[in-house]
Amino acid sequence: MYTFDYLDIRPLHKEDIHVAFVLEKEGYPEDEAATHAKLTYRHTEAPELNRGCFHGDELIGFVSATRYHEDTLKDEAMNMHIPNGESVCIHSVCVKESRRRQGVATHMLKEFINYVKNEEKDAHRILLICKSKLIPLYTRAGFIFKCKSDIVHGKETWYELEVQLMSRENCKELTSNGY
Repeated sequence: MYTFDYLDIRPLHKEDIHVAFVLEKEGYPEDEAATHAKLTYRHTEAPELNRGCFHGDELIGFVSATRYHEDTLKDEAMNMHIPNGESVCIHSVCVKESRRRQGVATHMLKEFINYVKNEEKDAHRILLICKSKLIPLYTRAGFIFKCKSDIVHGKETWYELEVQLMSRENCKELTSNGY
């Protein structure tokens, strides 16, 4: 069992985007990795949802997300941010190669979920898509398998997973009260 007392999860700064891009290129095939411009866009539009995992001053992993207005991920969600959208959509979860398989990604995801629950109070859910081999990682972090995704991104099939933040009743209550 690993402990993570020495790791600091905090917002990415503009200066961190280049290192995040290097981690992105290491972590995804070329036809799936976000471009530097895409990471910059996500950070500019939703800096609070782009969080890094640091060991001292070294960025060893990050989670990059935006908001979206629907309850399922669609292709357009991959390229936009809708402030106060009811869904937080995770686009990238990357860990430095030498730090993989040590629980860092699970730790980052659990911290991200807690952050969203505590700070993004109008979010109803967190969504992401992943390949089948990563479903166990995300379920360990608290996500629930939702469905096969319609999104085509690269060569492999993707699956949608979700963390429900509000019960359906709470969502209806907020909507009926004008929120």
